[in-house]
Amino acid sequence: MQKIMVFICLCTIFATAYAQDIQSEKEKNAKISQLTKDAKLTDLTESPDGKWIVFIKKSNYTIPSNCFYFSEKGEQADEIWIVGTKEMTKKLLVAPHFNCKDMSTVIIDPHNLQFSPDSKTLYFETSAWVTSGAIHAVDIDGGHLRFVTDGSELRVVQSGSYKGNIIVNQHRYRFKGDTPLGSYNWDWLFTPTGKQIKLYKKMD
Repeated sequence: MQKIMVFICLCTIFATAYAQDIQSEKEKNAKISQLTKDAKLTDLTESPDGKWIVFIKKSNYTIPSNCFYFSEKGEQADEIWIVGTKEMTKKLLVAPHFNCKDMSTVIIDPHNLQFSPDSKTLYFETSAWVTSGAIHAVDIDGGHLRFVTDGSELRVVQSGSYKGNIIVNQHRYRFKGDTPLGSYNWDWLFTPTGKQIKLYKKMD
């Protein structure tokens, strides 16, 4: 009888703890939903360590009419926000940049948000040149915002011998001397600072 009572007590304790965990998780998710209100859900991204969530939303800044070739008149630029899942706080991580004389610094439509494996750096794409986008990176504290390289279809390597490096599809041109021989779009492997490592994959 004593063993049965102990077993019942243990089951009750585990059931209570499980119910509390479920309730706590529901409250956490509700808080995150509140903090990420108005986010573009397609770009809602969690860091590998689970401590951060980043998302994109419309800013209050209108894109200058003479600034960008693809934007419509009166369109608002996007910006990146970050949520700390432990403290349940959020802050603006990357604001729009309208330095239209230098396309490597223009940030109007950040997308394809991806964390480094150590969760300390966020990479993202932006529209830039007519034939190519741009890859940028920023530390999760908002510091060291930088242009990494031109290109699109960003992928951050999360494991293996090239862990922490990035794969980018780039638009390049063939030449014979000064004579152009057409263009091609292949995947290239880069370091986090934008230094080319090697050709990753030829595309058809």
